[in-house]
Amino acid sequence: MVNPLPANEASALFLEKVGSDVFSDGKIKRDIEPFLKQILQKCDGVPLAIVTVAKSMRGKSLPGHWKLTLSEFSKFESIVDCLKFSYECLEPQCQACFLYCALYPEDYDIPKNELIEYWIEEGLIYKEGKTREAMNWKGHDILDMLVDSCLLESVEKLYIKGYRKLHVSMHDLLREMALEISPQFLVKAGMALEKLPEEHEWSEDLLKVSLMRNYIKEIPSSMPSPKCPMLTTLLLSNNRISTIPEAFFEHMLGLKIIDLSNNHELSRLPTSVSKLEKLTTLLLGNCKSLREVPSLSNLVGLKKLDLSWTLIEQLPQGLNILTNLKYLGLGGRLSETLDEQLQNLSKLQHLLVNAYPDAETEYKWETIGIWGKLQNLEKLDLRCLDNLNMVFGEVGAVAESAPLPAGTFSSLQYISVCGCRKLKMVFSVRWLGYLQKLQTIYVNNCEQLEEIIGSKFEEGEQVTLPKLESLTLMFLPQLKSICSSSSTVLICDSIKEIEIYSCDNIESVFWSGFNPLPNLEYLKLSRLPNLKYVFDEGGLGLSPCVPPTSFFSLKEVRVIECNQLKKVFSSGWLLRYFQSLQTIEVSDCKEMEELISSLDHEGEKVTLPKLERLELTKLPQLKSIYSGSLICDSIKKIVIFLCENIESVFWSGFNPLLNLEYLDLSCVRNLKSLFDEEGLGLSPLVPPTSFFSLKEIRVFGGHQLKKVFSSGWLLRYFQSLETIKVIGCSQMEELISSSTHEEEKVTLPKLQRLELRGLPALKSICNRSSVLICDSIHRLWISDCKKLKRIPLNFPLLDNAQLSHPPSLKEIEVWPKEWWESLEWDHPNAKDILFPLCKFER
Repeated sequence: MVNPLPANEASALFLEKVGSDVFSDGKIKRDIEPFLKQILQKCDGVPLAIVTVAKSMRGKSLPGHWKLTLSEFSKFESIVDCLKFSYECLEPQCQACFLYCALYPEDYDIPKNELIEYWIEEGLIYKEGKTREAMNWKGHDILDMLVDSCLLESVEKLYIKGYRKLHVSMHDLLREMALEISPQFLVKAGMALEKLPEEHEWSEDLLKVSLMRNYIKEIPSSMPSPKCPMLTTLLLSNNRISTIPEAFFEHMLGLKIIDLSNNHELSRLPTSVSKLEKLTTLLLGNCKSLREVPSLSNLVGLKKLDLSWTLIEQLPQGLNILTNLKYLGLGGRLSETLDEQLQNLSKLQHLLVNAYPDAETEYKWETIGIWGKLQNLEKLDLRCLDNLNMVFGEVGAVAESAPLPAGTFSSLQYISVCGCRKLKMVFSVRWLGYLQKLQTIYVNNCEQLEEIIGSKFEEGEQVTLPKLESLTLMFLPQLKSICSSSSTVLICDSIKEIEIYSCDNIESVFWSGFNPLPNLEYLKLSRLPNLKYVFDEGGLGLSPCVPPTSFFSLKEVRVIECNQLKKVFSSGWLLRYFQSLQTIEVSDCKEMEELISSLDHEGEKVTLPKLERLELTKLPQLKSIYSGSLICDSIKKIVIFLCENIESVFWSGFNPLLNLEYLDLSCVRNLKSLFDEEGLGLSPLVPPTSFFSLKEIRVFGGHQLKKVFSSGWLLRYFQSLETIKVIGCSQMEELISSSTHEEEKVTLPKLQRLELRGLPALKSICNRSSVLICDSIHRLWISDCKKLKRIPLNFPLLDNAQLSHPPSLKEIEVWPKEWWESLEWDHPNAKDILFPLCKFER
């Protein structure tokens, strides 16, 4: 357990979390302060208790609230009691959702989406008539509330290829409290059990049992059916169960939820499942050996059935009469048509259909009439259907011009197609007209897919997807275009995200019919070896007369491994559309010559008022960023790495940079100038705000660079500099050049770290008559600078007139020692004064 905080830290933490309502004129309200102090004492310095209780008191500004709370606290005997108080401040719905988290193993990161699905299945956030999406958002609201109350902690995990999955975790003390509040829970999750709990542990008053994530291999036939008539939830997922006795569920007739998913050895279910007439959720997903499921005819209350990634060869008997189903996952080796099975499932909201890659499965719909009957379907997820060649298009002998049934896909919001090897097209144009609520299109790993939208007979047709927000296309090696017809106009004004990854044949993303995109915020293009242009007037059909709302909301552009691309923006004037752009990241594009091309040799004036970050990485042919005038006053970070042909970073058109904080230039072999008056267009009359916010400069591998700062006076712009690192620049002769030999005081008041390494030609930091005043310097690191003869540090005088090193200086790391011994100093005692701070290491 964490050590208790000292009283002052505990008080500061409580006041930070409780909010402003306890303050008046910057001080704690007098009539609240005594109650607050006594409540803090009850928290006993435990951070979790302090934060949790403080959050529960947020917004309570009347002394009566605090007095009542203190009276409650007087009954508390432990920290758990303090935490329980925060729980009791929640609404009943949030309380139930919080307690449910205790069914997971200790110290387990709970996937948010999985948890919300459980809440929906339990009826904790269910309301008649609500869409699944609405319930999902309500679940996220509850999670945010629990995290904000510090009853849960938010956790983000980074998976392969940058994919992020959001989780929450529950502190051990809070889990202990939740289980104490819930005596009718039997929880032995994640405890490495190899067999079920003993018979006596299955008490008659149990409501929920969680044995998930153990090593249970079988349920012995000799074990009688547990007599748990009140049991509603049984979680046995992620075990190794291979067999379940026929009579196991016989005395658990109140069961509503059974989760047996991820039991890879389970081959069949017992017939006693068929008697569970109150069952609403049966989860068997990823039971890779499951071949047989008993009749479901009696389970008319079933709302969620997951048979995905199983080996069932026939759909369960009675599936077609489960009219309350809202979620259906189908998988296995089925070859039957789905029309008859699905036509009565009018309440279905989520349909997942998959087959194993080696299966002969041929799911098919004989008539398009089936889709008209699934008017509540919100999410369609198709995976590994090798024989599927079209998702939304002509079916069987139905003519292209035949009208589709009224209500077809009228609720569909999400379409995901993954691993369908023979698929060549996702939509025909006319089907898009029925998808007016579609928000997300996700297509991944379809080897023969050539186009997302096909148009054989509707040349020039206009199609609107008014709700589409996200388009993701990944691992589609034959994809040539999003739409086969360049004259088809696709209007999707709500789209916010476009990500295209590893689509080898695609040459352009936007065509004249894909315009404008006023709400697009995020664009990521990765591993597109034949992409020839992104933002191009010809491809986009743009001209200087285009309305200014095009791309107006775009915040982030990322272009990665697009080796045919020579530029990102084809002209400066085009950038006038990108007034919300905050991040530009371009990397691993072998032919990229310039970030922004200019039709005019002098270049146009371009303003990017919100640009904060520019990262250019591994662009071996890049010669320039832009030849014209580029104004980006909000930029905070510039990183240029392995751009060997670039000769200058700042030019007269790139000025001023008022908010730049971080500059990293690495492996820029041909960089010839950095901070240079002529290149920057600066003079002593330039406003002092230029580079005023710059905190860190890092230069590595600039082999043509002979200096960093071209004069001492130039450094007056860099008054916020905290770190200078110059490493591996073989021709660097001086850090700060000067055109005068007169004595010059160079002041960097905030400089804390100066690092000069691997600079064999370095002769001086500044001219021989100058002094470097940096009263905040903490660390000095100089190695392999054998030609450097002088370190021009300013040595202050103490009250006794004795010389002293800068008082903030804590460490000097130098190499080799012989070089240190040979240094020349302005003061004869300087070396002795600095020697105690020295470490002689490379």
